[in-house]
Amino acid sequence: MSLTKQFSIGFLVVLMLVFFGTVYINVNNFRTYIEDQLNSHAQDTATSLGLSISPYVGDESTLPIVETMVNAIFDSGYYQSIILKDMEGAILLSKENPPAPQSVPDWFRDLFPLQPPVAETEINSGWNIAGTMTVKSHPGKGYAQLWQNANDTFRFTLLLFIVGSALLYAVLRIIITPIFAVVSASERISARDFSEIDDVPKTKELNLMVRAINKMAGILNKQHKELTAQAKSYYQTAYLDSLTQLGNKLALDNRLARLFSDKEQSPSGFLVIIRLSSLAHVNEAEGGQTADIYIKTLSHILTEQGAKVSAETYRVRGGDFVMLLENVNEERCCQMLDSLSDEFNAQTLPIYTNGFAHIGAARINELTNKAQLLENADAALTTAKAKPKRWQLASQLEKRISQTEWRDEFNRIISTKSVDIVRQPVKNFDGHNVYYECYARFKSKNSENYLPMSQLIAESEHLHFAGSLDLVILEKILTLYSPTSGETVAINLSPASFAEKSTIEKFVALLTNFSTIAENIVIEVQEICLQHAPDNVHYLAEHLRALNAKLTVERVGTSIAAFSHLRKLRPNYIKLDGSFTRNIHQSEDNQFFVRSLVNIAHGLNIQVIAELVEEEIEAQTLQELFVDYVQGYLYCQPCSWPELRTK
Repeated sequence: MSLTKQFSIGFLVVLMLVFFGTVYINVNNFRTYIEDQLNSHAQDTATSLGLSISPYVGDESTLPIVETMVNAIFDSGYYQSIILKDMEGAILLSKENPPAPQSVPDWFRDLFPLQPPVAETEINSGWNIAGTMTVKSHPGKGYAQLWQNANDTFRFTLLLFIVGSALLYAVLRIIITPIFAVVSASERISARDFSEIDDVPKTKELNLMVRAINKMAGILNKQHKELTAQAKSYYQTAYLDSLTQLGNKLALDNRLARLFSDKEQSPSGFLVIIRLSSLAHVNEAEGGQTADIYIKTLSHILTEQGAKVSAETYRVRGGDFVMLLENVNEERCCQMLDSLSDEFNAQTLPIYTNGFAHIGAARINELTNKAQLLENADAALTTAKAKPKRWQLASQLEKRISQTEWRDEFNRIISTKSVDIVRQPVKNFDGHNVYYECYARFKSKNSENYLPMSQLIAESEHLHFAGSLDLVILEKILTLYSPTSGETVAINLSPASFAEKSTIEKFVALLTNFSTIAENIVIEVQEICLQHAPDNVHYLAEHLRALNAKLTVERVGTSIAAFSHLRKLRPNYIKLDGSFTRNIHQSEDNQFFVRSLVNIAHGLNIQVIAELVEEEIEAQTLQELFVDYVQGYLYCQPCSWPELRTK
């Protein structure tokens, strides 16, 4: 039982005892007083009436006079009986009234009985005793007064009881409200929300308690902010170019390492190298300040144009910049290169003796590796100088499927729900499975072979089928799931699905239909969604919590966008981008940054997963950095739903 209930019940019991005790004692004392008054009244009446009728007693002819005098007294109603007897005990005159008053309840008379007093006096005729008179007071008037007194006492005491209860409620509010505020603040602190209590009570003891919890919250909040600021500062120092604030060469190397290490999400898109054609001349002829302006101008153009296709932009050295266009098809890539060419032509100045910039681009797919990709892009860059638009796309490495064919394939997949699911476990370092991440595979219409995921992802986003495909995948997973297994499974939603809130509402509706198993579902969201559609991500997170489903933010660390959202978003897990996992034992920068991320996440009660773990030394280093869970080919390859081969 709560303290509030205990205190309330105890205080109310005391009030009830006081209430009934006061009423009983007051009425009982008044009863004694009435009995004394009745006794005195009966004795006085007997004495005075006896003296009044004594001259007439003994003579039968004067008996009517005696009766008249007795009636005058008896008719007042204060007497139950008046009896006149002669010396032999014969009754000369008798008057009686009914003993029970009609206006007083029987239970009250039983609870507070009145004993009517009887007074007796001798009637003298000269020096002789002529008879005796007995007067018995009537209790009716006493009961009526006693009943009225009880009612008045009850009403007054009830008023005091109500006032006391109201004061009790007010006192409890004064005491309990700060206690509840402290409990709520403690729960918020447990959830890593360090906001303080605004309403500080004036009562000394309660004031000290609230101020203490506020002080603790303030210290924890300061520590969290310092840790977050430290991680951001290190990220900017280690992975950002100081002049342009774009990713530097280390950031690009990490990104490419992750791109080609992910064996499940086949890489797709284009790598574009942009080189300032006249940087050496500008630097020599105009000086370093003008050269910096030249570099910043290109940085601004690339950032502005790249935002249209969600490109990642890096400055790798001097006048060389790299853009990664992930999940972008050739048509959109060429459109962007044309736009860049137009922008560069608009920047033509006499100081740019060799032109503003030129561009080389190479396709990323499952057939390329990092060295081959950079070699292809660099070869295209060399050729681009002689091209009219000063850009060149490297030769295609695989057969292309037309957009019409892709549209037909997507419509077929959605209508028939023809999707195969494979999954890979996320494990702790003891080998126990935490959850299974599910991947989709789609077979082509006229073949048993799977469609190339590198092209499928790019074309689904370009043709606006990504959200519908994600819904098909989620429905397939929910249909395959067996509640008796007790397993937890995850689906990764594509960033394109977050472009419109209506798509997220469909995901929520689908999960609601399977609410009985929602607690065993994890939704994985890429960190980039927090940059482009934060409101939709938070909307999804709120509904997942309502359904007891879980949320993972993956690819964390590719930017600092997640830092400002984690505390409000409160995901269950974050998944470190695979670029930090690969060869982490050889990179002190990556180790320091991962350690900072882990500290921030654990400070918010969020568990950390490292993906793309392929070597034992990587797993050992991650464990030393206090990463909670791992996922990768070192532990298990993705397998079809019923089958799971663990290494």
